[in-house]
Amino acid sequence: MFDRIAHRYDLINTVLSGGRDASWRRRTAAATRLGAEGRGLDVACGSGRLTAELRRRAAGGMVVGLDFSAGMLRIAGAGHTGPWVRGDGLSLPFPDGTFDAVTVAFGLRNFVRPEVGLKEMHRVLRRGGRAVVLEFLRPRADVVGSLYRSYLRHVLPRLGGLVSGQPGAYRYLSDTVDSYRTPEELLAMAGGAGWREASLESLTLGTVGILSGSR
Repeated sequence: MFDRIAHRYDLINTVLSGGRDASWRRRTAAATRLGAEGRGLDVACGSGRLTAELRRRAAGGMVVGLDFSAGMLRIAGAGHTGPWVRGDGLSLPFPDGTFDAVTVAFGLRNFVRPEVGLKEMHRVLRRGGRAVVLEFLRPRADVVGSLYRSYLRHVLPRLGGLVSGQPGAYRYLSDTVDSYRTPEELLAMAGGAGWREASLESLTLGTVGILSGSR
């Protein structure tokens, strides 16, 4: 599915987020506290936009982009320099304590076992390193949450399908609304995966959040 939408993925994300996706990625990169000559890993990197933000912060270092989708990695490689690795976020092909920062942007929801993905992020971090996840949050039980749910259920699949030419892919995204975690659930999962000092920052009226922690 992600191979099929790779060529329009960035455009669709910008349209569906109302242009907020770039600022979300910048905030996510900043939350890693990755410095010059640092080593970073962007899991489920997609087209590589967050990976590129991390590389700007780690000038002189190395940031690896990893994704399960060969189509996404082709787009990433065409737009940005590597290294790019095809791999599974539930079984990262790196030794323990390799990276200063590990990120996932809008990928955790797609993991079959997200708690395993969080444990893998923790495993490949060095001591004192930062793990950061940018993810949609479950719509709240209030007026804003009702409007958000309606958007996800009805507007997003139609608009995403129109722009991408792959309506099935965006019906899938809509159908996963109820699998989104609440802030409390994400924090509990991070703690269970061994993350220290886990915290969550809500953005854009609580529709997305940045989950951060350390090893």
